[in-house]
Amino acid sequence: MLLAWPALRADEKPKDDKPKEEKKELSPKEQFQALVKEFNDQRSKMIPGINKAKGKEQQELIQKYLGLGKDYADKIYAIAEKNAKDPVALDAIFWVIENGGGSESAPKALEKAKKVVGETPIKDLVAKLNRVRAPGLADAVLARAEKEETDEKAADLLAWVARTSFFGPVGQKAVSRLVEKYPEHPAIEQICSMLGRGGAPNASEMLKQILEKATKPSVKAAAALALGQALSAKADQLSDKPAESDKAAAEAEKYFTMVANELAKDDAAKKKIAEKELRVLHTLRVGKEAPEIKGADLDEKEFKLSDYRGKVVLLDFWGHW
Repeated sequence: MLLAWPALRADEKPKDDKPKEEKKELSPKEQFQALVKEFNDQRSKMIPGINKAKGKEQQELIQKYLGLGKDYADKIYAIAEKNAKDPVALDAIFWVIENGGGSESAPKALEKAKKVVGETPIKDLVAKLNRVRAPGLADAVLARAEKEETDEKAADLLAWVARTSFFGPVGQKAVSRLVEKYPEHPAIEQICSMLGRGGAPNASEMLKQILEKATKPSVKAAAALALGQALSAKADQLSDKPAESDKAAAEAEKYFTMVANELAKDDAAKKKIAEKELRVLHTLRVGKEAPEIKGADLDEKEFKLSDYRGKVVLLDFWGHW
């Protein structure tokens, strides 16, 4: 009996004298962070498959990757709805706007965000907006910037609208206002670059305004460089009107020279770009004689571009990655 007793005792379940710990409920912020992490992890897992796939299969996987936010949007929006007064609600709303396109929650989140844009302290609003791209909010943000124009942070709101909606009417309005009132705002250099790429009405006039008003050499250099690029593109567009094209090219040369010799003396990057633009303007502009090119054809036979002088030649520069 004594020998059997330990075996019998082994069948009994040991008593746990420690009280069981209750599962801690996650805070709204922790719930939001957990869902965002899960979303990001899911996306990361999809990338290797996308890289390996080809053709139609790859395109389908890319669409699935881009549409993954739709699967999380309703859950994340529910956090904002349930915890409307918690700071995380705004993060959740912006996340849905940016990532949840096509979901039922996306339009609701956008409407709620428009209201929040008008109520959130401007300093907090700027901090939140700088982490997202949500062009649907541009009108509301511009209205807030105009309403709070005496607040120094209003310039940051204008800069956000200008960057996210550059090619739309609201973006152009924000650019004009930013250039007029805050010509040396940190975002102005980026705006100059965008204006220099074209597509904006009155781009040259705005760049000249920045060049005139700004006092910082870096801003002046950015404006002059972009102005030269805009005028160089205009010269190419006017290639069927030689006189007008030459006039635009001459003006572009003036601004590139200004950057290279004066404004960017201490900015190696801008100076290098200006010098390259000058070389292009002098040798590669539409209507100029093409520079000599030497190489080997598909049969490994050496040739020069000048061998084809007097003939119609199509140059096809290509590569593969």
